[in-house]
Amino acid sequence: MDEIAQYYQYPYYQTPPPPPVPPPPPPPGTTLHALPPVVVQPLPIPQYHHPHHPSAPLLYPQDSHGDVRTLFIAGLPEDVKPREIYNLFREFAGYESSHLRSQTSSNSQPFAFAVFADQHSALMAMYELNGMVFDFEKDSKLYIELAKSNSKSKRLRPDDGRPVSEKRIKGSAAISRDSGTGIISASIAFYTPFL
Repeated sequence: MDEIAQYYQYPYYQTPPPPPVPPPPPPPGTTLHALPPVVVQPLPIPQYHHPHHPSAPLLYPQDSHGDVRTLFIAGLPEDVKPREIYNLFREFAGYESSHLRSQTSSNSQPFAFAVFADQHSALMAMYELNGMVFDFEKDSKLYIELAKSNSKSKRLRPDDGRPVSEKRIKGSAAISRDSGTGIISASIAFYTPFL
């Protein structure tokens, strides 16, 4: 075995050098002189940003439950579908659901919200997609930022007293009758067909 160990003399197999020997104690009867204070410089903090966005701020993930984990998405074309928003975010880690708001009399452009499991996941998706051209024909460029607050839960509850077929979210933005989808969720609990 020693012959094999001698043959494989790679630096990563060698043991680290022994620690430095501490200085000997001063001789008895001598006084110690005060040493100048040692100034310790903090190590530089690594910057985490998307390589395509050099101006992206530092990313420090936080675990508190008060962090906003919802993205606001603007710059969408007028004919955008809920499924397109789902397809845009579904590959990102932590993606939970999205909700498309179509244009109304009060707003001229559709916008969407995407909910993630945590703020770190939301920020990673934001850095990756912000500024992306969504529709080349209409030259619609995505504008994505953290929402002002987290989206309210719109989960369908089986115990609210209504029949299952009525458990839908009201409004044309939430339900698309041609595809049978509502709020697009990465983990759909159950499917309610339209009767």
